[in-house]
Amino acid sequence: MKFGEKGMIQLMVLLYNWVWKSEYTPSRWTEGVVVNLFKKGDKTDPGNYRGITLLNTVGKVFCKLLNDRIVGVLEKEHSISEGQAGFRKKRGCVDHVFTVGRIIQGRKRAGKPTYCFFLDVKKAYDTVWRNGLWKQLSKYGIKGKMWRVLKKMTECTKSAVMLDGELSKFFDIEQGVPQGCTLSPTLFQVFINDLLEVVEAVRKGVKVGDTETSVSGMLFADDFVGMSDTPEGLQLQIDAAKKFTDKWRLSANVQKSAVMVCNENKEEPVEHRWKWGIEEIAVVDQYTYLGVEIAKDCSWNAHMSKVAEKGKARAGKLHPILANRHLDTRIKLTVLKSVIVPPLEYAGEVWEGNKKVVKELEAAQMKAAKTILGCSRRTSNAAVRAELGIQSLRSGRDARKLTWQYRMCGMGEERLPRIVWEAKWANKKRGRQPTEWVKVVEDVWKGLDIGEDETLETEGLQGFKEKISVACAEREEQNLRKESKDKEGLEVYGMLKEGIGFKDYLHGPMDAGTKLKVKFRTGDIGLRERRRRHRTVDEEDDEFKCDCGFECEDRVHVVAECPLYKKEREVYVTELGKIDGTYREMFEAWNREERTVAVLGHRRWVEKAGRDIVRIDRLGKTFLSHLWQSRKERLAIGDRSCGNNAPSGRVVNGLAAKACKT
Repeated sequence: MKFGEKGMIQLMVLLYNWVWKSEYTPSRWTEGVVVNLFKKGDKTDPGNYRGITLLNTVGKVFCKLLNDRIVGVLEKEHSISEGQAGFRKKRGCVDHVFTVGRIIQGRKRAGKPTYCFFLDVKKAYDTVWRNGLWKQLSKYGIKGKMWRVLKKMTECTKSAVMLDGELSKFFDIEQGVPQGCTLSPTLFQVFINDLLEVVEAVRKGVKVGDTETSVSGMLFADDFVGMSDTPEGLQLQIDAAKKFTDKWRLSANVQKSAVMVCNENKEEPVEHRWKWGIEEIAVVDQYTYLGVEIAKDCSWNAHMSKVAEKGKARAGKLHPILANRHLDTRIKLTVLKSVIVPPLEYAGEVWEGNKKVVKELEAAQMKAAKTILGCSRRTSNAAVRAELGIQSLRSGRDARKLTWQYRMCGMGEERLPRIVWEAKWANKKRGRQPTEWVKVVEDVWKGLDIGEDETLETEGLQGFKEKISVACAEREEQNLRKESKDKEGLEVYGMLKEGIGFKDYLHGPMDAGTKLKVKFRTGDIGLRERRRRHRTVDEEDDEFKCDCGFECEDRVHVVAECPLYKKEREVYVTELGKIDGTYREMFEAWNREERTVAVLGHRRWVEKAGRDIVRIDRLGKTFLSHLWQSRKERLAIGDRSCGNNAPSGRVVNGLAAKACKT
């Protein structure tokens, strides 16, 4: 279809117009192949699989066109409740996570408890009562031809199950809407929309700060959360929800539903027990709502710790890929950016934690990044990020928070996120309070060299994002320059002055020469200067001397001037001369720092070398490999002849001891 061009488009338009006019649905459009995707838990339990229906592609395009018309009618008439954010334009999970978190935190600050009920609907899409759906569509303004075409599209459906490459016979589907059809989310929204009205009718819910707004419940597709200011009020909401699901033939998964009491009085704990019909509902301290851990103490630390642990586990599972020396580094970086980082950033607009959990979260990304480069865990995070051209997770969260603020500024006054953001909350609660989102955002603005009011007035979301991205990138560059200047071990990285960005020398697989160059650049190489950075109190300065007698065996000395590697250096200079005679003259005229930069970086060559930079880089890697091999052989010989148990790499009575590992 994509490559059919105008001819294909004209044929499809003719077909769709005919289907619309005749109100006839081709039988192939109503047939689907169900593929089961495992979620989690026991693989022998059918309930732990999600069935996805693969439908006819031509039919799906027609459904997309039909869905656009239906959504247009619903949005124009404001038929869908403000409390429903699922699969609607300019709305998402963050809307509800932010709203719930802000209400709970605000009420805690005011010294008020919040009672929450999280409802899990069992097989929601698969159990939609179709006759009830037709009634709801008519009620919300979907009538006439559109109603009839919709009914034809969804009433006579058939499915077959694909398992291990084999397809079952087709069988009739008499209820539900297919998961995989673009119409299904909208149809389900219409079907369940009255739930919010029913719940609000029995209890007004919780008041939002100093506003006149109260929130009884919210929906994201089939995920419902009810909120009340009393235990009895919450039970009334639960009973109303139970009556609604019974009437419309939906079932609740009581085992996965829960009640959470936030800001409970510890001296007078709530003894109330909530029930769904005759079944008791579990009372929990935290609940995963739309992928985010909501805690009763209003803190995000538990969520961040959980995300960090999952991130580290994911990096561990992907270790064979990230550490594969035959794979191009860019491919491994893509795995990091697309598989490991997104879950670590999910809903970062909303949450923030203490320094400990923030560090844990950052460690999850750095574990994968250091595996890609073959670095040890002690390697500077700033240097590793600069080599790969990635930013800290903090920068990502900060950008998301400011973008979320910008989006809320553009929301209508009826939108819940904007209401809870602008609401004023009384501060009557003493003691330690959860991190205030507004305060966090204020600190983010202060940390960026950019004006808040002026930036928020930027025309268009994309323009705003670009400004924030530039400001965050500049802050990362400043932090890198500061660390390179102040942090021991990053002196050489500071000399390179290459900034943050994927380095050209990393293109291709991570061979031994490339890995060695990374270690020299980041300070992760096993010279005695590294031992000196982690020295113990009883180690003396001369234990870190170079075998040639220089005061310290550091990278600048070894690469640029150490007489022990004169032979390797002469070979390097000779090969430089073969590329271009002026390159040799340039190198020999430079001082020790400039020579080090020339071998480890490309700044000294950019203006003169041009197209030869790739060859010079390859030559530098070869030089480092020969140098390091020479060092290992020399120290190994010294180790075999040394019997005085000298510290690693130290010369005692003219004999060298055991070599440091890279």
